[in-house]
Amino acid sequence: MRILEEVESMNDEILKQNGRPLDPKRLLTFCTSNFMLSILFGKNFLQSSPKDHSAIIESSNECIKNMDMTLNMAPIARFLPTFWKTIRCLRTSGERVLNGLEAGIKFSKSNNSEATFVGRFLEIEGPGYNHQDLLYVLRDICFASIETVSTTMQWAIVELANHSEVLDRFQEEIDEVVPEDRLPSLDDKPRMFYTEAVILEVMRRRSVLPFFLPHATLNDTKVLKYDVPKGCMVSTD
Repeated sequence: MRILEEVESMNDEILKQNGRPLDPKRLLTFCTSNFMLSILFGKNFLQSSPKDHSAIIESSNECIKNMDMTLNMAPIARFLPTFWKTIRCLRTSGERVLNGLEAGIKFSKSNNSEATFVGRFLEIEGPGYNHQDLLYVLRDICFASIETVSTTMQWAIVELANHSEVLDRFQEEIDEVVPEDRLPSLDDKPRMFYTEAVILEVMRRRSVLPFFLPHATLNDTKVLKYDVPKGCMVSTD
């Protein structure tokens, strides 16, 4: 239901352009982020705290844009003047994200009228919960929703625009399966084989950030004949 509401909102914004050219990046970013933030803090947070809501989205975007693999793989590079501006941007945007999340947590604590991720976390962990853990979990969820989902959707638009025959068949299946008076939903998925294939092919052709984010082992482990100590940075694919 939340997804369909954001899709309808996005459609309304596109129709307002009346056929004029549109860069969908900002629109897709806010729509995917609104969906996730409503789960984390509740729908009322988006209307009650528009400044904090926008700060989380825009600062997360800024933070992700300034992430540099060099700093992850070679932390000593942070002492080089070349990276000082990047590090400063990462620090300030990261602080704004955390401040916005703090406002979201505070809002969730004072508003029990809606089930939220934060409310459920506090219910499970109890009064002695680790606040920093909650904050960092929320931050990681926001980074994932703001960047990976919206970027995948942008690539889908590019791929479909450049493959008109796929777009036509894609639209044909939607028209056959989904009644005109509603939008597609997960209930339609078992009958939309071509649509699912298109989505999977977009994600295969346009992998989002396979090496961008750092990963580390949680415990001492062994890969084939090699010992990998706890905390060792590893690459995933």
